[in-house]
Amino acid sequence: MILHCTKKLYAKLPEKVKATEQPASAIGIQAQWLNWHANLITIQRRQCVIAVHDTTRFTLFIPCLTKKDFANLDWHFNDVFINTLLKSDLPPELVNAAATNYQPLTFDTNCNRSVQGTMNQVAQEIDYGLYYKNTSVADISPYRYSADLSHRPCGVKGQKDYIWPDREMRNLLSRLTASSEKNYQGLMLH
Repeated sequence: MILHCTKKLYAKLPEKVKATEQPASAIGIQAQWLNWHANLITIQRRQCVIAVHDTTRFTLFIPCLTKKDFANLDWHFNDVFINTLLKSDLPPELVNAAATNYQPLTFDTNCNRSVQGTMNQVAQEIDYGLYYKNTSVADISPYRYSADLSHRPCGVKGQKDYIWPDREMRNLLSRLTASSEKNYQGLMLH
């Protein structure tokens, strides 16, 4: 899985993590599954990461990271991703498909301005929401918060209608599951 990082986030990653940078070579549904963008933001003097899936705009919020957490960003990402799917009430077979198809993160600094626009909107929503509710960023549940951020209409450049990120992720995981089952059945026939 590829995490396209902003330069600010990429600079925080330790060299051993950056060494995992690799080009993507997937096609079709797998390529849609792989691409995420991420940004480092500071909220209430805490370092937080926002990750947005390129195709679905499914959003993950990973709050209160310390220097050592950046070396384990893959673990934090996977933890918040799978638990956010559970909080989004996805069926167990789709959560299992996400967990089974999860691949270790690779990092680069390629960017898509449309996805970056979504990340900027999300950052403003988080900052304003925490301020409005007078809530400490350290007190929130990243799983529930990410699920709430993914359950909102979202505009995507080049698309006429708004999308709902949680529904789009559900559809993507359904197609990924169907693709995996089709490939498995093809292997069984040979």
